[in-house]
Amino acid sequence: MSAARRRGIAAASPVHGLARRSVGYFDVLGQSVAALAPSAAATTIPMLTFAVAAGGSAIAVLIAAVIALGVAASVNVFAKRVAAAGSIYTYVSLGLGPGASRLSGAAMLLGYGLIAVFELFAAAHFVGHALGGGPTVAIALGAALGGVLLAVMFGGIRLSTRLMLVVEVATVAALLVVVIALLLVLPIEPADLLPAPVGFDRIVLGVVVTMSAFVGFESAVALGVEARRPFKVIPRALLLTVAVSGAVFVFVALAGLAAGGALGFERIVNDSPFDAVAQVYGARWAAVVLDLLVGFSFFAAAVAACTAFVRILFSMAREGTLPAALGRTHARTGVPTVATLACLPLVLTPVILRASGMDLRGAMDTVVVAAVAAFVLGYVLVCAAVVPFLRRIGELTAWQAVRSVISAMVLAASLVAFLAIAAASGRAGGVVLFVAALAAAAAALTAWRHRPGGGGRRGVARDVPLASDVLGGERALEATGPGARTSP
Repeated sequence: MSAARRRGIAAASPVHGLARRSVGYFDVLGQSVAALAPSAAATTIPMLTFAVAAGGSAIAVLIAAVIALGVAASVNVFAKRVAAAGSIYTYVSLGLGPGASRLSGAAMLLGYGLIAVFELFAAAHFVGHALGGGPTVAIALGAALGGVLLAVMFGGIRLSTRLMLVVEVATVAALLVVVIALLLVLPIEPADLLPAPVGFDRIVLGVVVTMSAFVGFESAVALGVEARRPFKVIPRALLLTVAVSGAVFVFVALAGLAAGGALGFERIVNDSPFDAVAQVYGARWAAVVLDLLVGFSFFAAAVAACTAFVRILFSMAREGTLPAALGRTHARTGVPTVATLACLPLVLTPVILRASGMDLRGAMDTVVVAAVAAFVLGYVLVCAAVVPFLRRIGELTAWQAVRSVISAMVLAASLVAFLAIAAASGRAGGVVLFVAALAAAAAALTAWRHRPGGGGRRGVARDVPLASDVLGGERALEATGPGARTSP
């Protein structure tokens, strides 16, 4: 037996094959930022928030950002202690056990998979709208973007994360420039920027709607194996992503209030807020720029969603919850090859929907409702897992318990409210899809886990210290093993 094994250092990680410790802080940040897609969310979510909260929109966005920070703090309880590729699925397993983890795994696979479908469709739509193409152009764009997405993912984690970060930083910066340029031509009244007296119920509805802008921020934890110094860089990236994105959302909401005061809330709710401003004030170039920015941002978000989707499949395969083939990786790039190919249906769905002539608006509304609900369910479970996890390792504090319990309760209430709003607003199909797909996925995961001859549970697929992580490596361990010579 080697010295490494004698001293409790594993010979190989349970998640071997991934490009272990190969990406730095900015790569991790790129994954987190791209999954949240701040520029895309900033130009689409305010329209929905204005519709329900009107003059209280900025307050609703601010409250939603605070809630998202609470979720990030709960996720970071695990991210500071566990390096894994399974995202929230792994964390819930460590806190609530295998049954709850399968539910969370089904929810996160559903969330990432459906949001990737929505984002690919949205990317093709916005880029096509900017180029002035018709349905045929949109179909071709959708197919091309899907092909580029797969090519980027097979190129390795460093290629995809850096591409995502460049795209998102560029689009957010350009978005802010365009918004500021538009605000310069608006007759702004300071009173329009102050919170308007609206009912408490409308603020609550605004908060629930705005929460959909923050889903996906936690996807960076799926890089826990591939990140260098994961216990430091991942928690920092999550908090920075939520804080900066929240600030961007609040700024855009305030700009929307200014536009609403100048043009009327009815106008900016019925159209894209800044498209309406651009048309009124003759800045049509801004509308084209915004369409391109939003399209590129949605594409980067789809790459991020698929990246997390693939790593959850990989982790489940390594644990025996899914077929072992999904846990295979490329010898040179560390890409989970079979799991990445599993993204093909996600890539093809937007093209098929567009080509079939379906009611695309209704189909995409259905998809995004189910995706957001799945994400929020995952957040409820990870917040609920904090207390039992910390109690088990003897690190529970009163503040962490209160924070995680309150976050779980608020999120659970938000989920119920979100589903109720969706059903009442003609998007009951999304609620049905969420419930049916979640039940089917959870049942399938349970059936594979307990299949005859399945071999039982293999333990949680998380990274462990290796000899190469120790200063001096294997030689240092051998030098301190039994029988080693020591100086007097």
